[in-house]
Amino acid sequence: MLHENPLMVDIDVDHWRNLQELVLESSKEKRRIVLIHEDGTLLKFVHSDREPIVRSITRVENPERDAEKVYRDNKDKADFVLVLERRAVERYLAEVQDSWSADEDLDVYVRRMYMKLADYPQGIVTYPGSPQENLGLQWRIGATYEEFRDVLALLVKPQTTAVLALFDRGSLWASLVLGFNAKMQIDLITTAPEAEAHSLLPSDREKAAALILQAVESKYPRSSLGLFAELRPFRAWLHGEDKLEKLSTLVEKGDFLFQPVPKQFEALIQVR
Repeated sequence: MLHENPLMVDIDVDHWRNLQELVLESSKEKRRIVLIHEDGTLLKFVHSDREPIVRSITRVENPERDAEKVYRDNKDKADFVLVLERRAVERYLAEVQDSWSADEDLDVYVRRMYMKLADYPQGIVTYPGSPQENLGLQWRIGATYEEFRDVLALLVKPQTTAVLALFDRGSLWASLVLGFNAKMQIDLITTAPEAEAHSLLPSDREKAAALILQAVESKYPRSSLGLFAELRPFRAWLHGEDKLEKLSTLVEKGDFLFQPVPKQFEALIQVR
């Protein structure tokens, strides 16, 4: 889905940062207690923020059990404990790097990185939760990768763009423009043109949408899907359940505006 060499251009830094805060969760932002060992002998035992901690074990005998013990002995000081066996990590990294192919989609490679963590159940351990749930960047959209991919394939046409614009207190808070090639790979990643962001009339959602689409389509392929929404209801919808059931209500209230609306989506969200 993500082209091996997508064009990332003219990105508004604030929009990009806000969008990341909304949809991604990074392990680097979490408080972690990290144990690195070699065949049980501890090489490092440290808090990510260098906070004082209870070092209640002197060697790693059972990674899962020891991770849980360290976590419980340092209650409220860490979001998770990470236990790494040095040689296992080296093997994991070598395997991941050797599996890379220059012409494959980037998301395929990244997903394989996460999946291979399960091949090292004693060498790469986190508690609570699995390494696949804790490490790297995690989605916070209440949908799986497969669901997200399938929705895009249903609603977005090849060689067009999809536009997302979020408003907060009368201003454009975040935007995202994705371009899709003939193979439905994302080969363009950008944000709404900056000049248009300053001339919008957010109180008039339809006018704001028209201005954004006009600016996008003056530089990139036409849009086949656009969503223009208020931040608070969008955040609640994104992190909630029953997304399809709630779309119609959000559209009727004016919190969401789809423009353009794919024909196959009109009946689903009951656009009037």
